[in-house]
Amino acid sequence: MAAGDDAQRGRFEQVLARPVPLWSVLLTGIAGLGLAIGLGSVVDGWEKSGPLGRVAIQLARIPDTIQGSFRGAAPWYGGKAFEPLPAGFWRNPDQAFTDPGYVLVSPFDAKRGRSIVQLLRLSDGRVMHEFVPDIAASNAQSSFTSELTDIRRDKDVARNRLMHPLLLSDGSIVVHDSSPLARYDACGKLIWSIDGIFHHGTEQGPDGSIWTGYRYPKPRQPNVKPGFWDDALAQVSPEGKLIGVTRIADILERNGLAHLWGSRPYSDDPFHLNDIQPVFESGPHWHRGDLFLSIRNLSLVALYRPSTGKILWWQTQPWRFQHDVEILDDHRISVFDNNIRASDPNMQVDGTNRLLVVDFATGRTSSPWQAGFERNKLATRAQGRGTPLPNGDAMIEETEQGRLVRIAPDGTLRWRFISAGDDMRRMAISWARYLSPSTDGQAIQSAVSATCS
Repeated sequence: MAAGDDAQRGRFEQVLARPVPLWSVLLTGIAGLGLAIGLGSVVDGWEKSGPLGRVAIQLARIPDTIQGSFRGAAPWYGGKAFEPLPAGFWRNPDQAFTDPGYVLVSPFDAKRGRSIVQLLRLSDGRVMHEFVPDIAASNAQSSFTSELTDIRRDKDVARNRLMHPLLLSDGSIVVHDSSPLARYDACGKLIWSIDGIFHHGTEQGPDGSIWTGYRYPKPRQPNVKPGFWDDALAQVSPEGKLIGVTRIADILERNGLAHLWGSRPYSDDPFHLNDIQPVFESGPHWHRGDLFLSIRNLSLVALYRPSTGKILWWQTQPWRFQHDVEILDDHRISVFDNNIRASDPNMQVDGTNRLLVVDFATGRTSSPWQAGFERNKLATRAQGRGTPLPNGDAMIEETEQGRLVRIAPDGTLRWRFISAGDDMRRMAISWARYLSPSTDGQAIQSAVSATCS
């Protein structure tokens, strides 16, 4: 038996050692190159290639799938060194101040292997309610395919980050993650889901409708690549009906502003809409129902009136790659400025982020919390949130670094929340929302009193 094995091994080694003609090597290389070019051309126009296109795009995604399996689901922060701090809530014992509010935050729960939503009481940091949405139920209803995202691979239960949860008066939440927009009851059961790519901020307007970013799974802009981010405004009823979708490119075109993106070199992500802030009270500079839009990749903040399709005001400085517009009163707004060095190939922050205030009455822009940003070294390169609070403080989310803080203008730290593992390694959070009992009391009470089995 051993002799037979040796003979078989010898024949195998002879086959491996046999000279290979050069022409066959060249032919194999040419065939491989042709296959790669053919696959690439099909991928570029995969939506029009039928079943072959769907196979091609799945083959093209294999490296991403393999990479994602090694990377894991937890949103670990991989940037510069940070101060090691324990996960959870901390209240400054040297401060007599007690925060009367609540915060809705979406940390990654390592024990569950997924993100959850927590309603924290800020007076003591107690978790008053926990939402564990049935993401699988929402994704199971989805039928869209897109070069931009594969929800079953990228936005499954483990990888869905539960972006910017919106708490409604009955204690339910509306949430997404560049995935279907869905509403879940306080116990995480799916109420409704709308198929498509919904992204970034989610806000409720004065008429009760919900505004959020939308991205066409297949771009409508002509002569662009399949991966083009064709951003739009989406308006949705609380009952889950898609009221309307309006493309950013069309809004800019109608208002004579298409040059803001059309005159630049091609980019798959020319707009990057990240916030839609509805106006609740009419004033000298805007009307109830108007919308402030934050379009990051144009460094553009605009005041838009959906009823007429008109942009009433717009500005592209001094902020750079900003996020999160908030309305402070009848003549002032705040803008969270990421303050990115545009010349930096890695798009790093120029020192710290900023929370700027634009005064429409005077035309001036100020940075009231700058000392606080510098003292606390607040510098998230991507995303980030800034919420001015009634007493002059501000809640700042340093998204990448998993840090949420309330600071006074001079930088005095009132409290902080850290998203991290047991080893204090930081994990990103996903757009926390400050809630006040005076304006959100019913929603808070509905969530807190929910009984889940």
